[in-house]
Amino acid sequence: MKPHTHHDNEDVEVESEEKQNGEEIEVDEERLPSQAMATHEVIRQEGEKELERDAMALLWSAIAAGLSMGASLVAKGIFHVHLSELPGGFLLENLGYTFGFVIVILARQQLFTENTVTAVLPIMHKPTLGNIGLLLRLWGIVLAGNLIGTAIAAWAFDVMPVFDEPTREAFLKISLKVMQNPPLEMFANAIISGWLVATMVWMFPAAGSAKIVVIIL
Repeated sequence: MKPHTHHDNEDVEVESEEKQNGEEIEVDEERLPSQAMATHEVIRQEGEKELERDAMALLWSAIAAGLSMGASLVAKGIFHVHLSELPGGFLLENLGYTFGFVIVILARQQLFTENTVTAVLPIMHKPTLGNIGLLLRLWGIVLAGNLIGTAIAAWAFDVMPVFDEPTREAFLKISLKVMQNPPLEMFANAIISGWLVATMVWMFPAAGSAKIVVIIL
């Protein structure tokens, strides 16, 4: 076992059996019953780190993620304008949606939808009021930061003369199409999207250098 290390912010600490015993989470597959257990523990360890991060660090990372997700709209809008008439143009256009996720995940920025598994595992392992409070703290900060970042990106796309008029119209068309979905359809899509993102996160420990392929799929 590795020796217990103190966190920079000692007031924010996840409650766990390992911390009570002054130990680290065991992630060595050879010492665990199965590869699935090793994956579980790797994600739980990462989740504890996220829950214990400084609030301002979380906020700035979340704002950066919101800005980065603008790349999805940019790529999809540009592909819509230039590739929609080509055979398979619909598939290429929707490939652009993954660009923001590639940037956010590889840059390890804080995206709300990515915290569906990573931050929840430590709470499932030890569901105390303190741990639940840390989860709500993380979710609140990250969601607020993501909304701020996406609002800044949307404002920049609207007022800065970076894109031509057809591309700007494509941005508006894509955004309005999403907003016009009925509430129940939005809710159902959110459930499916959350499941897909959670599955993606679960695959990462075994993905190695193929993370980009996992994100795109």
